[in-house]
Amino acid sequence: MPREKKFKLGKPTSPWLLTYGDMVTQILVFFILLFTLSDINIVKFSQYFTKMKKPPVVVDEQQLRRVMLELAEYAKRKNLEQLISMEIDETGLKISLTESLMFKSGEAKILSEALPVLEIIVGKVKNLPNQIMIEGHTDNVPISTEKFPSNWELSVARAVNVLKYLIETLGLAPDRVSASGYGEYRPVASNETRGGRAQNRRVVLTVLRYRLKGFE
Repeated sequence: MPREKKFKLGKPTSPWLLTYGDMVTQILVFFILLFTLSDINIVKFSQYFTKMKKPPVVVDEQQLRRVMLELAEYAKRKNLEQLISMEIDETGLKISLTESLMFKSGEAKILSEALPVLEIIVGKVKNLPNQIMIEGHTDNVPISTEKFPSNWELSVARAVNVLKYLIETLGLAPDRVSASGYGEYRPVASNETRGGRAQNRRVVLTVLRYRLKGFE
């Protein structure tokens, strides 16, 4: 009776080789997919991303503080500390210019002595990428003239005149600037006192602070 052949098995495969084999297979599949997708219409693909909203640019805290300190030094040097005030909050850098610096009472034409101040401000912020919002504010003393039937019209006209000067004379890009008027409805001090009313009559330029929100 013939002898039964015995088969000798080799050593078992090391476990790490199985993991390695899986990894190589996945890499191979990845490159096959890349090759397959290489025929995508690149023009359409780039147009898709172009249409996506770009995240707004951020001006960081250090930049805002540097501008504020430089303007504060200018105000001190020119003895304008009572007429120009600044603060940084969650909205951005707010530069507040009092009525006595900017306009005659009840008028919206910018005073000549205010023009160098606006020029200095624009010089500090012109190269920053963020939007600038201009707000006109009044006190609660009623006004009723042919040109300005109420404080609404006066505050808007003042903000718009500042905006036009920044764009038309100082060269600020029009798409960076907006203007609005709030009349007496956003006071920063009590309208019960003369000093409080003087603080409320102002124009505020805000270098807006934007946060990155990603693509929308």
